[in-house]
Amino acid sequence: MTGRLHGDDGIATPVEMMYLLIFCLVAVLFIGFLGRLQAAGVEVTNTAQAAARVASQAPNSSVAQQAAEDLVAASSLTARCGGGARVRVTWTPSSSGAWQGGSVTTQVSCTVHNRSLTGVWAPGSRTVTMSDTQPIDRYQR
Repeated sequence: MTGRLHGDDGIATPVEMMYLLIFCLVAVLFIGFLGRLQAAGVEVTNTAQAAARVASQAPNSSVAQQAAEDLVAASSLTARCGGGARVRVTWTPSSSGAWQGGSVTTQVSCTVHNRSLTGVWAPGSRTVTMSDTQPIDRYQR
């Protein structure tokens, strides 16, 4: 029968606790990174929806493009994006080929640096792209 050593009480040593502490800190930073990335995605989605809505209220496609660009430039998204947000507007004509009665789609892209997502230095960046489609009122003037 082997006896238990007197120095082995089953308590974690300081070295093991340091490994646990480092793991917990990395896990907290990673969870914060995922949360901020999700928040950036929500902000891009909201901006894409608003840009599509404002574009759908425009009288023609060129005014719609300018209205969507103006909205994105005025949004809080420009502060989050490295190099500014990009917007692309496409439209599908109605069955008669007219602007009214069709639909407009906006695609908003934002390149976010990883260091702004983690709160500490991190290399690289992520591009968040969202789009939204809105119907164009058939009876608008």
